[in-house]
Amino acid sequence: MRESSRMPLFDLRKLNASLPVPSIPKGSVELLVLGANDDFIVDAEGLKETGRFYGVSPVNVERVAHDMMLDCSWEKGAKVILSWLTALNK
Repeated sequence: MRESSRMPLFDLRKLNASLPVPSIPKGSVELLVLGANDDFIVDAEGLKETGRFYGVSPVNVERVAHDMMLDCSWEKGAKVILSWLTALNK
């Protein structure tokens, strides 16, 4: 990401100092762990690790980049989110 901007988006040293974060209490909130297949920032292993941390099965959207909402295929992610939200109301 450094090549696209001279201004750092975040300081990884500060981020690492705050890790690990405590998990939320079980059953206190519904969670969707959503990732993108073509994500080079949060890879497949990071997605799986996040899912394990929160005790949910992660969803990996195929052929979409990290900033899914800015990708030309953003509708793929939106459909997953809409489906997940719809299932919450049943």
